[in-house]
Amino acid sequence: MLLIQHINLHWDKKCRGAPYSTSRNRLPKAYELPRTFFDYNPIGYPMQYIFLQQTKDGIQEKINRVDNLTEYDNLQVGATEIINHGDNYEVRYRYDLHQAIPARQKYDPQISLYKPLNEQVMSLMQGEYGRVIYNGRFSSYESYWYYHLDIINIFNSPTNKAPHDVFTANEPEKIYKQVKFLI
Repeated sequence: MLLIQHINLHWDKKCRGAPYSTSRNRLPKAYELPRTFFDYNPIGYPMQYIFLQQTKDGIQEKINRVDNLTEYDNLQVGATEIINHGDNYEVRYRYDLHQAIPARQKYDPQISLYKPLNEQVMSLMQGEYGRVIYNGRFSSYESYWYYHLDIINIFNSPTNKAPHDVFTANEPEKIYKQVKFLI
């Protein structure tokens, strides 16, 4: 069974730089699963989604819920795609947010164009734990800048249950980062 935890932190232009960046750097990269995590997910993949917002008053948890992702061959969680290969999973980083900074592209010499970054970042066998971390800066039509940091923890559990501290008890075996300095 695939277990997923998606931590999504947002902040705006007023909270960039110190001392706010220090708080973000101290943010846990994983949380314990809620006690009810396995209670209402009989079909599909359970995913914990945590939305955090940083303001001048600190980092506040706005959403902490358990979702049930439908069991398909390919799952999209943030900018990651998780592809089922039987007992193993392939994790790809698919950055297709064209308005975001920094641009994450790869040059394709066959067509002489830059294409959005789409690469395999890890394979998870049963019992393996991986983490994908990436960030970005976005702007809206009103010239409002906002930033995000996404942390996606993935555990390929050999059973239908796992300890609630599966993401916090140990560091992941595999880590992929696309974290850039954002101004």
